[in-house]
Amino acid sequence: MKKESNSRKILIIDDELDLRDLYEKLLELQDYQVFCAASGPDGIQLNEQKNPDLIILDMHMPGMNGIETLRNIRKTDDSVIVVILTGYACPDTIREAIDLNVSEYLSKPFENKELLNVIGKAFGFK
Repeated sequence: MKKESNSRKILIIDDELDLRDLYEKLLELQDYQVFCAASGPDGIQLNEQKNPDLIILDMHMPGMNGIETLRNIRKTDDSVIVVILTGYACPDTIREAIDLNVSEYLSKPFENKELLNVIGKAFGFK
């Protein structure tokens, strides 16, 4: 019998290869289906193609930042769960993220367990 999470798809949008790889491995060990994008435009395209249940979105990326990326995603997908990751939390960005219906906001650095807990809560597992 499959775990509940087997059917859950997660899209990681982060420009840092090492972090994408770490999150991908961590989530695959929890039986999530994981897709990765290195930029906002790639993430927007993958969101449309793969229809994930949850997006892990980095705020600070070159070219298109996380807020711009999320604005574009929300134009076509207002229901996907979004978890924001950032090392530079500022009140204005937090307010913008809340306005764009972000589920959770995690400040870097954080423990892997914190990320898994946030995802579990978002999916209603805990």
